[in-house]
Amino acid sequence: MIRCVLSCVFGFLLLLAGYGFAADQPFSRQLELITSSSIAPYVIAEENRGLVVDIIREALSERDYEVNFIYTTNRRLFAELRNQRVDGAFNLPPGNYSEGGYYLSDPVVYYQNVVVTLSDHAEGIIKVDDLKDKRLVVFQNAPLYLPPEYARMAAQNPHIEEVVNQQSQVQMLFLERADAIILDKRIFHYYLNQLQSTSPIYQAPYTVHPLFNSAPRYAIFKSAKLRDLFNQRLQTLKDNGRYEAIADNYLKLAE
Repeated sequence: MIRCVLSCVFGFLLLLAGYGFAADQPFSRQLELITSSSIAPYVIAEENRGLVVDIIREALSERDYEVNFIYTTNRRLFAELRNQRVDGAFNLPPGNYSEGGYYLSDPVVYYQNVVVTLSDHAEGIIKVDDLKDKRLVVFQNAPLYLPPEYARMAAQNPHIEEVVNQQSQVQMLFLERADAIILDKRIFHYYLNQLQSTSPIYQAPYTVHPLFNSAPRYAIFKSAKLRDLFNQRLQTLKDNGRYEAIADNYLKLAE
C-alpha cells in the first residue's frame, strides 16, 4: 500500500516537473496579416521582406508572435478583411475599422503620393484638377487612398486606368502610354531604379509634382490587446533607433 502511494506521489511530482519545464519554453503564436503585394520598398512580396514587413515582424516577435504575411491586391485586401479570415492587415487608409471588428494601430509609415510626368509633359500641372484631360495610370482603389479632390477630378476624366502592379505604372509612363502616373514617391524611385538597368528609355528626364500631403498608413488587428502591444513595441523601436535602422536599409533602394 505504502509502495503504491509513493509511486503515485512520485508520478505526480514528475507530472508537475514536466509541466513546469514546458511552461518555461518559448511559445510561438502564429499570426496571419494580409497586405498589398506591389508597394516596394515597404513590402517586397517576392522576397517576403520589406521596410514595413520587417518592422511589424520585429515588433511582434518580442512577445513570441510569428507573423506570416499574405500578399494580395488592394481590392482583395478589403474583401479578406470583410470575411475576417486574417488576424490583421497593413496598407490601409484612415477609416472606422471597428465596425468590422478590427482595431487601428498608430501610423506605421507615411506615404508621399505624387504625380510623375516625363519632363516634356510637365507644363501646366499645378493642381489635381489639371489632370482631368490626362491619360492617368494609378494604383488600384486609388479613390480610397487619395484625397477628395482626386475623386472629383476622376469623375471628369475617362482616361484613368487602375493597375495592380505599380512597376507597370513606371513602365507605362516611360513608354509614353500614360501622360502621368500617381503613386508614392519612394515606390516610384524603387521601381525606376530596378528598371534603369534594363533599357535606356528609363533614363529620360521626368518631373515629380508634389500635389498631395503625406498620408499615414496603418496596421489593423482583430484584437485590441494585440494592437496595443504592437503600438507599444512600435514606439520602442522608434525610441531605441531600430526603426530608423530598418528604414534606412530599405530607403537607400528608393533614392
